[in-house]
Amino acid sequence: MIVIFDVDGVLIDVTKSYHYSIKDSVEFFTGKKVKKEDLLDIKFGFNINNDWDASIAGILFVQSGKSLEQFKKEFAPYSQSLEDMYRYGREYGIKLPEYERLVQVFEEFYHKHREKESMIFPHDVLERMRKKSDILGVITGRPFDDLDYSFKKFDLYKYFDYIITEDDIPQPELRKPSSYPLKLFFEKVDFDNPVFYIGDTKADYKMVENYNREESKNVQFILYKNQYNSDMNVPLYIQKPDDICDILNSYDYKLAD
Repeated sequence: MIVIFDVDGVLIDVTKSYHYSIKDSVEFFTGKKVKKEDLLDIKFGFNINNDWDASIAGILFVQSGKSLEQFKKEFAPYSQSLEDMYRYGREYGIKLPEYERLVQVFEEFYHKHREKESMIFPHDVLERMRKKSDILGVITGRPFDDLDYSFKKFDLYKYFDYIITEDDIPQPELRKPSSYPLKLFFEKVDFDNPVFYIGDTKADYKMVENYNREESKNVQFILYKNQYNSDMNVPLYIQKPDDICDILNSYDYKLAD
């Protein structure tokens, strides 16, 4: 059995770190106050998995001067790629920061907030999954430095065999929901059913869906439900970490004590 985890919103609660870093970055570059809830509406509503990109979208929203609903309607055709977001800025006369500068500022804010993170999956559940699984892995949109800090802080490295981070993705268009991260993972690991991917966003689900279609495989997607994905209807989902045991057991495996 192979079980692969997303990190943010699944392994680690980032509501007090990355979410606030989006807000701080948008306010830094616009000089205007903005509601965090509006920025998260844009992020999750448009399936923007990368928080650097979500910050760019937030800057466009604030600088547009439009209501949230007006902006969302206008922005929708530009929401699916970073290139299109910058094109929106050019077409609507909104000056955006250089992407490298945005990333630098965002990471500075994240480093101030990261101490507020907490674990979602407790060690006892991860230990049981480690015993049960042949391979445990991670595919995350975090840059390696961010992941390294949190994994050392929470002592998580001992559970995982293979890890794919933002640093392994050569171009923005190859991030989730592209199938590329899963393809890269299975360049390191032989595919062997059953395979599960635990995620919390539409981008996670689409990555699995795209991979299965392109590679004729059957990775099972497990949704970790939260307030931001209540509109997602998928066959397999969990509402708390312990629920994962029931799903894995339903495939005729027994968790080791």
